[in-house]
Amino acid sequence: MEKKRIHQDVFVGFFCLALCLLIYVLNNGLPADAAMMPKLLDGMLVVLSVLIIYHGLRKSKNQEKADTMTWDDWKIPVITWGLVVVYIALFYLIGYLPATGIMLVVLMRFMKRTSWPVILGIDVAYLLIMYFVFARMLNVNIDNLGMLARLF
Repeated sequence: MEKKRIHQDVFVGFFCLALCLLIYVLNNGLPADAAMMPKLLDGMLVVLSVLIIYHGLRKSKNQEKADTMTWDDWKIPVITWGLVVVYIALFYLIGYLPATGIMLVVLMRFMKRTSWPVILGIDVAYLLIMYFVFARMLNVNIDNLGMLARLF
């Protein structure tokens, strides 16, 4: 009789729950009105994390044999998180609009979107909507050039 292992989704779900706890603690010091939206979104993440754990436990029960995780299981998530880190660095260095424009193209190419007209159309449409709706209509301050703006 082979020993059954816990499916990897259970571990991912518990990691997500720990992240939700951290988010809750970080937002606990905010005033009630300002903390409402982060806590609401955190609550939604808790529900999704519990669903991941539930489905992972079901997969563990139905699993025929113990699966070992290989690099192929980790490759796409690790590269995607690496791209998020690059996006954060770009956001800080060159600002929201240029960093988002670059990262939309990079992520769509990474996710195997091959049609350049579709990629550029989505990129341009998204950036125009963000600029005109948020920067112009709602007067949200979008730091257009990040650290580069300090050089000029």
